[in-house]
Amino acid sequence: MQVPDQPRNLRLHAYQWVGLPLIFLVPVLALLNIFGETRDYAEAAGSEIALRVEYPSRYRFKQLESVHVLVENVSASHVDTLVVAFDPAYIRQFSTPTFIPSPTEPFEIEILAVEPGEIRRVWAELQGEHYGRHSGTISAYRQGSLDTARVILSTFVFP
Repeated sequence: MQVPDQPRNLRLHAYQWVGLPLIFLVPVLALLNIFGETRDYAEAAGSEIALRVEYPSRYRFKQLESVHVLVENVSASHVDTLVVAFDPAYIRQFSTPTFIPSPTEPFEIEILAVEPGEIRRVWAELQGEHYGRHSGTISAYRQGSLDTARVILSTFVFP
């Protein structure tokens, strides 16, 4: 006995038609490095201080990443104390923040005896603790002065 030929029809529900392209889209996005780690730069300058920050703009949960801050005395005079201040609301979105040099106040690093044209580095290491986008600022100023260089950071932590 022979089974009669019947055309086979692919029947999917509406949500399955939406999900099917997504199944193929995820590997394509991964190949294009959409889910990868990226870094970004931000710069700002005042009349006495220039600030350049390299920071992670995207990375994964529980991964360690570093923030590099270069602060320069662009004035013609010696600066006794420069302060680099990290936004507490930004830093608290990460766990185990480590700073070099060590902070003198919470999330504030003092840099002593900066000559004209001299560049100093501040380094911070952060571990992604909360998913989502985290924004904040890093500021640099001469102690006792109102002149401030400020950059805005935005970091997305993937699950």
